[in-house]
Amino acid sequence: MALGKMTKHNQMLKHPVLRKYIPETHWHTRKGLFQMLKSYSCVFIKPNHGTGGTGIIRIKRTSNGYQVRYGKRRTVVRNHSFLHRVVQSCQKLSQRYLVQQGLHLAKYNGRIFDIRSYMQKPHSKWVVSGMVARVAAPNHYLTNYHKGGHGEPLDKVLAHLFKSNRRKVNNRLNLIKKLSHMIAKTLNKRYSHICELGIDFVIEKNGRLWILEANTRPGYQLFSHLPDQTMFRKIRKNKCLIRTRHT
Repeated sequence: MALGKMTKHNQMLKHPVLRKYIPETHWHTRKGLFQMLKSYSCVFIKPNHGTGGTGIIRIKRTSNGYQVRYGKRRTVVRNHSFLHRVVQSCQKLSQRYLVQQGLHLAKYNGRIFDIRSYMQKPHSKWVVSGMVARVAAPNHYLTNYHKGGHGEPLDKVLAHLFKSNRRKVNNRLNLIKKLSHMIAKTLNKRYSHICELGIDFVIEKNGRLWILEANTRPGYQLFSHLPDQTMFRKIRKNKCLIRTRHT
């Protein structure tokens, strides 16, 4: 089984640099959820094991209660008891969940986006095989490919966000690469079998960069839809090298 989100979160949290970029995250409990909602106007509840955005619940504080989004469902509740019941109805009994601080995400053409950094270890060193912006479908709260998200060249999206300020764009690109290497080495030190990682970053409206999570079984379909296929080909080539190394 793939490593759970909390396992990877806790490992990254031990790193003195990485911890500054990680949003507050705890195991989901009824009491813990309400404490998080006191601190943040928006939180996400995520399954500890899950891919493609499946099972993610968004809760926003409103003037008269809470708005819950789960898939295509939107529910407004006025008190904690109803909120707890609605959340429970969205969860699987066999799964553990995390509650994570919501962030005020920057947008590209009116849609939220995140950044996927694809790390691979075809030989003895980790390499950044590709970076892409994942742009959500209109009015959607998740960017995942299976939830209607699509890929855009990261440089193009960052140039739009930072109004073509090359210094700011290059600063973010370099920081993402630097953090990606730190994450890969940190997790690989503890879990030596890892050879690929899909690391998800987000940028807030104020330009601050955050690490959302690191996926040990990352998809790479988004790269195949980019106009330039260089990264897609590099990922596939490195996958072959990794398979060869482990046979």
